[in-house]
Amino acid sequence: MKTITTNKLQSELSSVIKDVQSGEVYQVNRYSEPAAYVISSEKYHELVAKTECKACIKDLRNIASQLKANGE
Repeated sequence: MKTITTNKLQSELSSVIKDVQSGEVYQVNRYSEPAAYVISSEKYHELVAKTECKACIKDLRNIASQLKANGE
């Protein structure tokens, strides 16, 4: 996995997309904190198709909603 800042991602988007299509995964940092991940559509569909992953995503969304509701 590679790490990239939001500014660098903006300037190198085409190159990053080519890398991602070849299987690379990018962690996108904003203000030195992880903000997002860039993965191929193939990998995304592979992960989302898994039943365990769907449950995990639901749990993460619930946790995020609770944190937001609590102002965290």
